[in-house]
Amino acid sequence: MNVAVQRFMTPEGTEMVVLPAKDFDRLAAMATEGEGVADARATLARIDAGEGTMPGEVLGVILDEGLHPIAAWRRYRGLSQAELARRTGLSQVWLSRIESGGGTGSAATRRKVAEALEAPVWALEEEGELQGDVMHHSAPSSGKGAKYAPLLEYLRKKDDSQVTMQYEEISKLVGGLPKSASLHRAWWGNHEGNSQAQGWMPARYLAEPDMSRRTVVFRRFTY
Repeated sequence: MNVAVQRFMTPEGTEMVVLPAKDFDRLAAMATEGEGVADARATLARIDAGEGTMPGEVLGVILDEGLHPIAAWRRYRGLSQAELARRTGLSQVWLSRIESGGGTGSAATRRKVAEALEAPVWALEEEGELQGDVMHHSAPSSGKGAKYAPLLEYLRKKDDSQVTMQYEEISKLVGGLPKSASLHRAWWGNHEGNSQAQGWMPARYLAEPDMSRRTVVFRRFTY
């Protein structure tokens, strides 16, 4: 790629570069795309490490209802606060405090809670619930990610560098999308925190939702 640049030195001795805005925009777009691909590669590389995922239902109530991740997982598992306290050996008062944002607990406490909820430890951290990433390379055959297997197979058959789909198309394909898919970009996150990402990442696609147009562009990346 040819880029017209001009170089000059500031009085302080710093070398500066000036280039046309269109070239800068093109370079910035390439850098952003490169970062997305790098993140996706890192995500898929961690699959074999056995990291867990966060089901879409859990992510949905965190986003839609503002629940603490522990409370969201507890609801997902059908456990009362008292039952979770019994299983972990922790006091219900302390669990209530954590769920209300009044504390985080020690690493050992988080491990106990994660084990009782059958959840990955990272998914119980309030600042981390949207930042993990793990899917399986093959089409999910069981678990919550299995719902999105039809989308995965559709994208694999398309095998195009870019596939644009309307929300309605995806919804029909997978038997309905939750409200979170229309309200929160995080629902389409290309990371292990979203079990629904098993519907596109194993086919080597990254999801780029356009909330206003209710469309999703799936862009192919090289692993």
